[in-house]
Amino acid sequence: MRFNSKELINVAIQPAKFFTKEGPLYIRNGNGGWLRKSEGYQEKWCRLRGNLLFYFKGRDLLSDPQGVIVLEQCFIQEEYREIQPHAFCVVFVGEEHNQYFAAHSTDQRDEWVALLQQASYESLRGQLKSLRGQLIARTGRDPINEQRHGILDLGDPMDLQQVEPMLEMSLACSDLPKTVSGKAPSTFITISVVTPPETEWTKCGQTEIIDSNSDPFYLMTVVFEASSRVSVITRLRATLYEIREKPNGAVMPMGSALCSFRDIVTSPENRLELTIMSADGRSIGGTITLFLWELDLPAPPKNTTIPKEKSVTNSIPRQTSTRKKKALSLTQDSFYKALYCCPISKTYRYPNTDGAIVVVQEIMVESKLSFNLPQQLMMLYLQEEKNWFEELDRLANLNEEYEAARKEVIAEHVKLNATYRATLEFFKNYRGAQFKRSMDKTDKQLEFVPTNLHLQMLKVEENMADGRDASYDIVTFGAPAAHPHKFRHGGLLRLLHHTPEEQQNAIRPRSQVPSAKDASGQLNTIKEIVEQQLDKVVTAAKDYSLDAVKCVLLVLNEKLQEFLITCDTAYFETTYTSYKSALEPKQGAINGSETSSILSAESTHSKIVTPEDKWTFDGVGFVKIDAEERGKPGTWQGMKHQIEDCFEVLQQSVEMLPHNATATERCHATVSSVQTLRDAVNHLHTQARISISFTRMKEEHSNLAFNMALKYRRDVAFSQALTAATCGVIAKLRQCIDQKGFVRQLRTIGMIVHFESLLSTYGEEMGMLEDMIVAINDLNKVTFHVREMSNPEGDPTPTVTGDRSKVIVNVPLSSAMCSKVSAELFHNFQFKLVPIIFSVGLNEEQTLAELIGDTSLQETTNRENMSKLQKYYDLFVHEFSPDDRPKSQSPVTLDILVSSLAHHVQLKSHKNMEILQISSELTRRMNGVRFTSCKSAKDRTAMSVTLEQCSLLQKEHQMDPKIFQHLLDTMRSDGIRRDNVRKNLVHTNKYAFSKMQLRAFPKMYRPPDRTFGKQAAS
Repeated sequence: MRFNSKELINVAIQPAKFFTKEGPLYIRNGNGGWLRKSEGYQEKWCRLRGNLLFYFKGRDLLSDPQGVIVLEQCFIQEEYREIQPHAFCVVFVGEEHNQYFAAHSTDQRDEWVALLQQASYESLRGQLKSLRGQLIARTGRDPINEQRHGILDLGDPMDLQQVEPMLEMSLACSDLPKTVSGKAPSTFITISVVTPPETEWTKCGQTEIIDSNSDPFYLMTVVFEASSRVSVITRLRATLYEIREKPNGAVMPMGSALCSFRDIVTSPENRLELTIMSADGRSIGGTITLFLWELDLPAPPKNTTIPKEKSVTNSIPRQTSTRKKKALSLTQDSFYKALYCCPISKTYRYPNTDGAIVVVQEIMVESKLSFNLPQQLMMLYLQEEKNWFEELDRLANLNEEYEAARKEVIAEHVKLNATYRATLEFFKNYRGAQFKRSMDKTDKQLEFVPTNLHLQMLKVEENMADGRDASYDIVTFGAPAAHPHKFRHGGLLRLLHHTPEEQQNAIRPRSQVPSAKDASGQLNTIKEIVEQQLDKVVTAAKDYSLDAVKCVLLVLNEKLQEFLITCDTAYFETTYTSYKSALEPKQGAINGSETSSILSAESTHSKIVTPEDKWTFDGVGFVKIDAEERGKPGTWQGMKHQIEDCFEVLQQSVEMLPHNATATERCHATVSSVQTLRDAVNHLHTQARISISFTRMKEEHSNLAFNMALKYRRDVAFSQALTAATCGVIAKLRQCIDQKGFVRQLRTIGMIVHFESLLSTYGEEMGMLEDMIVAINDLNKVTFHVREMSNPEGDPTPTVTGDRSKVIVNVPLSSAMCSKVSAELFHNFQFKLVPIIFSVGLNEEQTLAELIGDTSLQETTNRENMSKLQKYYDLFVHEFSPDDRPKSQSPVTLDILVSSLAHHVQLKSHKNMEILQISSELTRRMNGVRFTSCKSAKDRTAMSVTLEQCSLLQKEHQMDPKIFQHLLDTMRSDGIRRDNVRKNLVHTNKYAFSKMQLRAFPKMYRPPDRTFGKQAAS
């Protein structure tokens, strides 16, 4: 290495306060050492500063410096083979000669070894990387701002005030000099500021790279946040850089321009043109033009020390330059502050086809629901497990076989209950970031949390005179799947239709539990109504007349008949018979089903049918009931007829009363009969519940381990899907609740939620897609209830209630938001979700699937969901006129979009991305919510989201087609998706693609050069 000996000597003799440690050490001469005059150790004075170890000629500081050892590419080890005691060695990687030292004592040796091990730049960089990773894991925010050359960002990630934009600057160049080869240069500009009396320049931002252009207009703007504390005396430096060697990206500064903010705000229309100067003060040719806008900002931060008279925003003429207030202000909107955190934003400006400037802002925020909703679901699952334990406890007096099965089922549910409790405890104690990084998707403790969940918003402002704004939201998250459980046997879709491999040849009967739950729920509802009517009978007898009692009896008779008709289904009698047979010992007794078949055969072939016989419907046809069977209280029919007999007794008791019977007489005639009837109804209902529980227990036990694993996997995937869906639905409510026809649409036909999958149908991603499809379809059982908050300062966080079969999400809204809806529409405001999913794989694995694999899952999924979307569209156009639909500047009508989508779904084409693009546009134009997923919502998702945003700007905001590709590349290279990559990978912000992979990608889904490198699977 080259060095100046005089400068090193000057450093070596500086005062002790500049050195980490100094003192005498023995240095070995010869045999690999660098001091070769004589053998053995010589005592020398040594001083350590950074990664430089100086040694002097003598044993004290009065002697002259002799040399320096650079402590890089080395490691320190103790040496016990040396004759000199307390020895250690500096071993240089790849070098034959190492340097040996010895100290005066063991303690001194250990102290020197410890300090030398930490002295190298590599060691410091490793410590920084470790601490940086820990801070990101805890806070979700990178403490080092790469755009500011490694300066620590000390702002609180929850303090949204600090990141609120205050000023925005747009830049352009003109007449830039040609390169040596005579071509126009490829350039970008960085902006740095310094406020006196400070002397260190701080980088605030930079533009995108524009290739081969001597008059570039940069779309990406530089934003000055409220925390930057700029004032009119703040100096600004715009440095122009040239990219000389692509794609390696050798960057050379061309020149710079200096000014103060006072110069900009005093120039006409806040537009300042500066000459580009070289480092030696000569003009290189060409100019840089600065355009400055003030943004509508909240009150300044508490730590702001710039006097008001020196504020930039106090100096800008408001009537000409103030930009309209943004649609989103995280500091001023309590709704967003409560539900979102850690915002990242980038701003762009471009001229549309009419010449007007369009302002585009990308905003990405984390959702605080990422950990909140899974925690609520854990509580819901635990309550359901508790209810199931209570039902299993009612199954008493079972024979040995079923009692053993019951205990095995209980044991498995105890394990499941313990897992849920451990997960709930982890969530309660969690204090880290508000999102799960992609590298943590296989973490067992975080499996219920959606991967990399973010809400991405695109804010567009154009024609500022008439105040026309637009906002587009996309929720991005990793595919909802049980990653820790792997995909060896496929995902949920396959597992729900097949048993494990060792049981594939067995024939499994169709589960009766779903029908049992439906029948049980219907029975519970009617039973509650019967209870109410029984109470009314007693009340009428006590407080009213005999006629009132008779009227109530008529209604009671109708409800009892509904109750008995529900009980007449063959399912209840079959389950009850099965349960009763399990209570009796098998030895020496005939099986219950065999007895039923024998009695049925006898009744069919040996008895004569007469009109006086009693009949019942068994679900298939009418069968005769024996008088003997009717009288048995222990049979299902016997319990039903006992209810009929009790009602007849009650009715006869009332009929026998005189018309002028007193209240005491009426009560005496009805109370005891009502109680008897109530007991009979309760007994039948209890036996029905026990029978259903017994059937459910048998079905669970038939394949216990598989059923429990399937249940848990489904819970994991559903938790991720529900959390992401709730995040998107709430954002949509906040954005559109005041739009005409929106609330009526939700109440009438529900809200469509469109999930875009970029997963392939090859390898593990096939299993992920199967998990995702089931999780999305499970959203059909979700209902959103919207209510007004009783307290204006209340918590807008949604709450989850219900059970696995019916999930209710309660969404509280502020009074201000509720006042935008009529009282009639807002009363009992609830709606269902209409989930649809379209999937098209775009990576190299999908190419393999199309060549040698299977794409049937993708094709079937798209066809089925096209049918769902068609039904929703038919309802939408039938119920709502064009005036009640979202407005669009696109000339393509909804019916053309639907027809085109149907055509592409049926068309077998290689990576037909038109399916995703058309279905996304159709969803937006029907007030739907958009979701995009790949494996981790990091790389492929970034390509899709940026393409969708640019397509929206072109179709809805007249972006010139010539700008399309440039803005698309800018969003992918310098937009917020690069920040998303860094948040997930910490050590890099490059997309995890290789050049070989990108050859298989559709052209519009490929990132620009210098933005990708194979790091990890995307």
